[in-house]
Amino acid sequence: MHMQDGMIAIVSILLLGMVIYGSLWWQGNNLTLRITKWFAIITLVGALIGGGYFAFAGLE
Repeated sequence: MHMQDGMIAIVSILLLGMVIYGSLWWQGNNLTLRITKWFAIITLVGALIGGGYFAFAGLE
């Protein structure tokens, strides 16, 4: 069950990142390739950390 929690956390954080990026893009901010790259890296790292936490939380 814990692995499912981890996968749900990863997908949720990635979807949240896509929604935030999409809203920033829709507002017409100047999103350069550099900003896009850093935002994607930070979102992926956050998703992996969150997913890893929820996948291994409670395991003894």
